[in-house]
Amino acid sequence: MDLEWYLYVIVFASGIVCGIINTLAGGGSLITLPVLMTVISGENAAAEANVTNRLGFLFQSIVASARFKKKRTFEWSWGMRPAIPLTLGTLIGAWIAVHVPNDIIRQATGAVLIFMLPVIFLQPEKWLKNKVTAMPEIKWWLYPVYFAVGIYAGFLQAGIGYFLLILLVLGTGYDLLTANSIKVFVVLFTTVASLVVFFIYSGKVKIHYDVGILQAAGQAAGAWLGVKFATTWKPQIIRWLLIALITAFAVKLLAF
Repeated sequence: MDLEWYLYVIVFASGIVCGIINTLAGGGSLITLPVLMTVISGENAAAEANVTNRLGFLFQSIVASARFKKKRTFEWSWGMRPAIPLTLGTLIGAWIAVHVPNDIIRQATGAVLIFMLPVIFLQPEKWLKNKVTAMPEIKWWLYPVYFAVGIYAGFLQAGIGYFLLILLVLGTGYDLLTANSIKVFVVLFTTVASLVVFFIYSGKVKIHYDVGILQAAGQAAGAWLGVKFATTWKPQIIRWLLIALITAFAVKLLAF
């Protein structure tokens, strides 16, 4: 892809900002998807931007997971239980993404996020509690919910961090820092699963590796910084950042 030099700079910079935001909360695709849709041309640009965007999530998740584990904020086993139903759902969602337009589910997601906002306001104690040192019991009904969220992750990916944080904090009982750590770990699994499906159907939807890998490098750098912020900022700051980003992301999805 032959672009002006400044567009490459914008692609890389958008990756850095996205990596920071996704590691702290979620919704970084608000930045990366519009950038990719701008630099990728053609009638299938939106779908190709959607799948190319997954490369950044792959790099970002690897760096963030390794950094969080090094800081001992979670255990691998804590992430495996939600990762299994999420990954299975992702395989279905990615198949849907190859064959179905994104508009309807995008607007439905925005409506769901707006509906979820009061939950974060009304239960502040669950978001601000002290660090969890053992894995809480996962209620049986959460497994089909994780599976459904996995379908969304495979289909669109954007905003998946919000759903996972709400499920991990309010559903399972993790504190916000631990939930963030597990979130980036399980997103690694969903991203790999979706990329496998997109590779299989590469004849239908093209992955643009040049801009995708450049943006992914930025997201990896942003994830490194995001872990530093996540482990030093107070939970109150991250909670309010989460509320602000959910609101912005929901409005964006509903408006377009």
